[in-house]
Amino acid sequence: MKEIGGAASGERTEIVLAGIGGQGLVYLGKLLAEVAVEADWHAVQTQSYGVASRGGFTKSEVILARAPIASPIVERPNAVLALTEEAHTRYSGKLPEGAMIVYDADAVDSEPVAGEVGLPFTTTARRLDLMGSYNVLALGAFTVIAQLLPTDAVRAQLSGQNAEAFDAGVSLALEGE
Repeated sequence: MKEIGGAASGERTEIVLAGIGGQGLVYLGKLLAEVAVEADWHAVQTQSYGVASRGGFTKSEVILARAPIASPIVERPNAVLALTEEAHTRYSGKLPEGAMIVYDADAVDSEPVAGEVGLPFTTTARRLDLMGSYNVLALGAFTVIAQLLPTDAVRAQLSGQNAEAFDAGVSLALEGE
């Protein structure tokens, strides 16, 4: 299996999934952590909600490492999935060198800069009648672009519409490269 996080043994890989409450970001974070644990990695997933659980800024953070994780706090994200303008604004230009942002180009009014990839997640989900799994479609693209977890390992955790949406996101990312 591909090395998770692309990291050397013991190195931390930090992931942020950001948007608004109700987009299923906590679900995505838990899914990524479960994939890592099944591959015998250490993983921690935390979440933070804005004033309102639905509609306010929300983020799910995941840390992956070969060694035990002493602190669950994301300090230097390796990759961010931003599903809203606010999420993109919070992280764009503020990440460590080599880190990346993958964002919904339909929700963010910005041209990608170095280290950023914008793809039309909303348009694609609507076109394929997958709006109920929009978040998983975005995760499929994010998994391919960020290369932090093996795509097949994440895909194996999904079924039904979520599996279809993940595959659509993978295809979207591969077409965009």
